[in-house]
Amino acid sequence: MRISSIPAVLLLLSSLGGAYSAPGPNEVFDWVAYPEAANPELVNPAGFSFINNLRLRLGMAASDSAFEGFDRVSIAFLGAGIAGWWDDDVSMRKFTLSYSMNIFENTASIGIGYTWFDPTVKSSPFSGKNLYTLGMIVRPLDWFSFGLVRRGGMDLPGDIDVEASYRAGFAVRPLGENLTIVSDLETGTEFKNYRFSAGVEVRPIEGFTFRADVGEDYLSLGLEAGFGKAALSYGALSNDDYSYSSSRGDITFSTGPGPNLLAPSGIFVRLETDQFDELRRRAFLGSVQPCFTETALLLDRIASDNSISGVIVDIGGSAGSLAQAEEIRNLLQRIKGTGKKIYFYLENGGNAEYYLASCGSRIWMHPNGSVSFSGLASEAFFLREFLDRLGIYPDLLHIGEYKSASDMLTRSDMSDAQRKATTALLESLQRELIAGVANGKGLDSGPLCTIMNAGPYTATRAVTAGMVSGVCYKDQVEERISDELGREISVISIENYAASIPADDEWGPDRHIAVVVATGFIMSGKSGSSFPFGRVMGSETVCDLLREAASQTGVQAIVLRIDSPGGDALASADMHHAVDRIRREIPVIVSMGSVAASGGYDMACGADRIFADRMTVTGSIGIISGKFSFGGLLDSLGVNIEEVSTGPMASMNSPFRPYTDRQRGRAFDLLEDGYNLFVETVARGREMTFEEVDSIGQGRVWSGMDALEIGLIDECGGVVDAVYCAARLTGMDIDEVPEVRIYPTPSFPGTMELPGFGVSESLIEFLGSDQVLYLMQPVSVE
Repeated sequence: MRISSIPAVLLLLSSLGGAYSAPGPNEVFDWVAYPEAANPELVNPAGFSFINNLRLRLGMAASDSAFEGFDRVSIAFLGAGIAGWWDDDVSMRKFTLSYSMNIFENTASIGIGYTWFDPTVKSSPFSGKNLYTLGMIVRPLDWFSFGLVRRGGMDLPGDIDVEASYRAGFAVRPLGENLTIVSDLETGTEFKNYRFSAGVEVRPIEGFTFRADVGEDYLSLGLEAGFGKAALSYGALSNDDYSYSSSRGDITFSTGPGPNLLAPSGIFVRLETDQFDELRRRAFLGSVQPCFTETALLLDRIASDNSISGVIVDIGGSAGSLAQAEEIRNLLQRIKGTGKKIYFYLENGGNAEYYLASCGSRIWMHPNGSVSFSGLASEAFFLREFLDRLGIYPDLLHIGEYKSASDMLTRSDMSDAQRKATTALLESLQRELIAGVANGKGLDSGPLCTIMNAGPYTATRAVTAGMVSGVCYKDQVEERISDELGREISVISIENYAASIPADDEWGPDRHIAVVVATGFIMSGKSGSSFPFGRVMGSETVCDLLREAASQTGVQAIVLRIDSPGGDALASADMHHAVDRIRREIPVIVSMGSVAASGGYDMACGADRIFADRMTVTGSIGIISGKFSFGGLLDSLGVNIEEVSTGPMASMNSPFRPYTDRQRGRAFDLLEDGYNLFVETVARGREMTFEEVDSIGQGRVWSGMDALEIGLIDECGGVVDAVYCAARLTGMDIDEVPEVRIYPTPSFPGTMELPGFGVSESLIEFLGSDQVLYLMQPVSVE
């Protein structure tokens, strides 16, 4: 039987627990400073700014005798939400549309909600009525939140109205998100009567939440159990004599993961090594692929994740550069050190692949695979005689005995200086390579060198030599692991593992470390791809990224991840200048990747601290400039060039004839000024003298380990080590993985790439700008 009279209104209002409450169902825990604990549209619409995924919520009512049915549905997402409520017993249907806006990221929000009652239900006194709700939340600290709500009133038939109300409250988290203490104060528009309440939320274990709220005439108790992307919550409300009154429950489904009371354990994460790209990638119409830094941070998290039993690494092709393999290997060793298992499956591999796999608990190999752990070699090609035959004269100058990038164009053979530097670099890298494998396999370096010199190995020979544990096909690896452990295993990809990590429920400015990835050959302008350089690091893009990262609310420090052989001197100086300006405000830590040489080192040397892998290639403090002369080529083709000039230096940059002695002398003077500026920049950044930098400069490249000994870097370590260093410098909690934001994001201009073309480091280092590309103007290249 329907109740459609004024007594129905009285009954409804009395059931809502107070004269100031809006009609319809109230949340059991209506904390205005912490509305995410319930439904923001019913508590404080400003709370939608703190919801980080799409959420569907089904509400239900219950009494002491029975489940009364579902009576509410709501959809919430970042910044907005819509909800509907119905109660056929009192002929009411209510709808609420809410919107919120972040004023300062994760710090302050304002929101508005519009509620209207179904005008077609003529039997209800609320038919066609509406009201507005205004709300705000301020969270200046990670442990404090303040909320304020003004809810509108309604004029109803007869003498009974729903009065507008104000509600203010605060919440504190003295022990982080596991304990929240709240207090609210509510009053009407005349500010005569006040209702005070206080509550607490406790999360004793992951996925389980206990809530309690007490007022002058009621007590509420509730529980919530989280199951990843679903949650079940229940709350009971008392009468004014604290006897049971009614209950409400919610079933919530979300697109993002949350805490999981029944989190599975014993999971293995599968890592495929073809994902080691320094930048995020997105194929046409494809998903965004994680970058190297993201993969490294996920491996660091796995080390402390009790739900993960180990990692399976599939090496189907490349394991990246030696430096990347070193970083991943170190992280896998940390995981192994916590008692977890590390298994490798190797199809084919060279030095980097076997070096990485050598840290595994087991290595299985494809029956038709091979491993070429045979040592390091370097080859260089020289084009001088080829250019002479074409009639092209490379009129190139360099400062630095070891600055040999231009030798490939100006010489027909390797100089003694280049041979010396290359030999020293290879020997340093090989020492690290042998030491790592020897440690992983439990061998002395002598027997290991014997194995190395006897390679390459087929799968069967690798088993006989003790290099791998056995042979099998890829689909048999999980079976082998299950047999070894004596139980079935569950395996997820590292992408799915990342997707299963719950979002942080933190207040206040989002304290984080920004990682800016700068990779490719250095040029002025925008980043992208260009033939013959492959990936290009544009100084304009990188400077914009640095400024963007530094301007974000809550950023504590920047880690600049550099992977570049160098390039345009002016562009390198611009990025060095950007780093220097930003580090006056917040710390800047550099993490060097595979190579950070020449201009790549220039942009790094002014940072607060520099990390490099032991097998990073760095240094190359020198400079090259010059031009090509095509006069001989044109002469052989019957093309005559006549010149008219107003002075001896006017034709200095002519591409049709070599420098005169006077012009060459002047070009060398300019080059020397550029080199001196480079050395002075490094000396200032590294707190060394000019003479000290010059003695280790001269264009010579160094391994990361050697660079540590001569003062070019501060520590050997990877990007994860750099992130933790930045967190320590800024006082962040390092007991957990620090929050990191990586730039560029997939939506940032310049991050969508076309396939590039790989060329030799020497050619990349020499071909330094559009001018050199078109062989028209001289340019200084670092």
